[in-house]
Amino acid sequence: MGHTVIYYGEHGGARTIRALELAPGDLDWGVVSPDAPESEQTEALADAVAVITNGLSITTDMLSKMPKMKLLQVMSAGFDRLDVPAVREMGIEVCNNSPAIARSVAEHAIGMMMMVYKRLPQGIDGVKDGTWQKPAKSGDYGKVFEISGRTVGIVGLGNIGTWVAKMLKGFETTTLYADVREFSAEKERELNVTRVSMDELLDRSDIVTVHVPLSTSTTGLMGRREFAAMKPDAIFINTCRGPVQNEAELIEALNAGEIMGAGLDVTEIEPTPLDNPLLKMDNVVVTPHLAGSSQERVDRALEFSFENARRALNGEPLQNPVQVLD
Repeated sequence: MGHTVIYYGEHGGARTIRALELAPGDLDWGVVSPDAPESEQTEALADAVAVITNGLSITTDMLSKMPKMKLLQVMSAGFDRLDVPAVREMGIEVCNNSPAIARSVAEHAIGMMMMVYKRLPQGIDGVKDGTWQKPAKSGDYGKVFEISGRTVGIVGLGNIGTWVAKMLKGFETTTLYADVREFSAEKERELNVTRVSMDELLDRSDIVTVHVPLSTSTTGLMGRREFAAMKPDAIFINTCRGPVQNEAELIEALNAGEIMGAGLDVTEIEPTPLDNPLLKMDNVVVTPHLAGSSQERVDRALEFSFENARRALNGEPLQNPVQVLD
């Protein structure tokens, strides 16, 4: 007899251990490892009503053997590894965790802006190798800038983009956004943001930061045309998914001086190969898909997931069903 709520993740994994620490006592739940034999997984998942996935895909074939399933809860904001329409045709809702992850990713996006503008990695290198300010600066002032008073363009004003806008208010930026969805005038006033077309956003922004889910329509969203449309002294920030940028065309734009720099927490291939030209560029900062990995975010995501599982068991409306825009 299996459990009604399943955490699908590696036994002994850090997040699995944290799930064991935070799991509420009123839920009949257990852990199923993707490394277990298929027959063992099938038996353990047979009675599941809700499955919480730790960034690991559950196939539609597996779901077809789970007749009681109502909720597939993703721990991350991204859901590109799942065939959401096919899952929903089976009567199973798919929810993601973007509310829980949003603040952590937004902080990282702001941090990437700071690292590129303030040339913090180069400054740290100078302190360590004895060259002091030289790696970070050229000339009396160097290429070190402030975010304050800049124009920032947010591509995608969902949960994460909203938190970025909130944080930017403290920098007194002019904040623009482009999104396929409509938002209320009240929300725009609260966030101090202005809706513009994508072309206007690219043309006006000093910083362009993307916060969209990966889908057919967003793959390669930022490519040759978009980088050419940006200011030559603008920077590009990506903390969502690597394939949202056309990496080869981003490299071309950086080499050609079409944009000044980039801060990337995600790359097309992860881990990115050590011979990736981006890693050798002085005007690029790359971090290892770290934006959503804060302890606070993991705790919020687990608590959110268990609450949604409780809702599924009680027949209550589920929170944050994913929006497939393609």
